[in-house]
Amino acid sequence: MYEESTGEAAVISQNDVDLFRRSLEPLARYGKLGALLTQFPPSFKNDGFWRQIMEAVIRTFSEYRLAVELRHRSWSDDDNTARLLRENNVTWVKIDEPKFQSSISAEVPATSDMAYFRFHGRNKEMWWKGDSETRYKYPYSDIEIHELAEEVRAVAGEAQYTFTLFNNHWQGYAPRNAIDMKKALKLC
Repeated sequence: MYEESTGEAAVISQNDVDLFRRSLEPLARYGKLGALLTQFPPSFKNDGFWRQIMEAVIRTFSEYRLAVELRHRSWSDDDNTARLLRENNVTWVKIDEPKFQSSISAEVPATSDMAYFRFHGRNKEMWWKGDSETRYKYPYSDIEIHELAEEVRAVAGEAQYTFTLFNNHWQGYAPRNAIDMKKALKLC
């Protein structure tokens, strides 16, 4: 349990952790578990309380390959973030989404032997006022796919494992863009 300065407690139930681990066990046993994604919202800022939460997640699931998606700039502005992730062989997820003043830097360092990309789309107009449907309503163009493929190719050459996931899910944009990415990377 961790207590924030406001006195509120954040609790990760051991029963929930145990249940989650049991659900992962068959995947891990048969070599089908690639990585666990730990996704944090833009409100998850780099302060003492939230850093403790992230460290607890890293400790709790250290036996798995972890990928951490951070969205607030305070994380990329602090060199200690990369050090923490590197020391624990945790991957810093590279994200593509609309950029705002509070957004994490587009250039985050490699922190493990794994590369993990998440492509959320660039629908800046609906990002903060839209819902989960309209926020991700963004089909990547062929030019954007080829630019992203170059980024993936550059990082993948140094990584043992590479994951690319599209989250621009409105009306099937994600699977279409995933196929476009596979073609751009000459994987199909």
